[in-house]
Amino acid sequence: MPAEGDSHTVFRIGAHDRLYDLHRPKGCTVLTIEVEHWPGNEFGLWLPETVWVNSQIVWCNWSGDAHQSWEREDGKCLWRKHLDKVEIVSALRPDPGNSCLWYSHSFTNLSSETLASLQTQTCFHLVNAPQFISIRGERIWACLDGAWTTTDKVPRQESPDPRRVSFLKKGIRSERTVVPSKGFPSALMPEQAHHPLMIVENFDRNGAVGIAVRNWRSLFNNNDCILRCIHSEPQAIESLVPGQTVAQEGVILFCRGDYRALLAHFEAIVPQEWLECRS
Repeated sequence: MPAEGDSHTVFRIGAHDRLYDLHRPKGCTVLTIEVEHWPGNEFGLWLPETVWVNSQIVWCNWSGDAHQSWEREDGKCLWRKHLDKVEIVSALRPDPGNSCLWYSHSFTNLSSETLASLQTQTCFHLVNAPQFISIRGERIWACLDGAWTTTDKVPRQESPDPRRVSFLKKGIRSERTVVPSKGFPSALMPEQAHHPLMIVENFDRNGAVGIAVRNWRSLFNNNDCILRCIHSEPQAIESLVPGQTVAQEGVILFCRGDYRALLAHFEAIVPQEWLECRS
C-alpha cells in the first residue's frame, strides 16, 4: 500500500502477518512504515494492539484471530471489525505534506444498551529501524515533571523489567512512588507526564519520530529487543449510547531534526485542544 506524497515526505506502508518471538509466537498483522529519507529503517505499527469495552478486553493481537484485513479507501488504510456489541474502525491517513500519519479508532455501539470504558492501545515499534534504537532510553524523550528529558534519567531499575516504564498524565495521581504492574513485568514511574508526545531520536540526532494522542492519559516505553516500542495512550471513552460513534485520535510524526524540531513540528500542525485537559 504505497502512499506517495510531495517533496516533504514519501511514505511506503505495507500490511504483513509476522511472528514475534515471546510476544506473538502465533503471529499478528503489523503495518510497516518506510520513510524515503531514512532507507534501511522500517517502523512497525499495531493499530490497534488491544481493544476494551466495559473495561474488558474484546480483541487483542496476541490471542485468537490476530489477522487484520486492511483496505485502501479515499487515501486511508482502514480495518473494520464487528465485535459482540460494537464495530471498531481503525484508520491510518498519510499526510506527506505535514510529514505525519494521522490515525483513529472509531467505536460504534451496535447494541441496545449504553456501553462504558471503551479503550484502545496502539503500539509504534522501532526494532527494525536500527538508527532509532536507544538501548538505555538515552534518546527517548518525554516531558516529565514539566521538563523535557530522556527516559534513562528515571528510576528504571525499580521496574520489574527496567526496559518497560510508563508515566501517567499530570494530575491523575499524587503519589510519587514506583508502582509495579500486575501480571506484566513493567512499572508506573513517579514522574508525571506533562505532554502527550513521546519522541525518539536517531543516533546522529538529526532525525526524530514521535507519537501522540488527543485526550491523552499515559505514555509507555517497552525497550526490549523484540519491539522497542513507544506509546501515547488516550483516556477511555466513558460511555457510548446505542447507535453513537466516538473516535480516539492520534498522530505519528517524522522530522529531519532533533527532539526540539519534532516538538516544534507537533506544535505547528496539531490542534491546541489536544493538550487541553478533558475527562
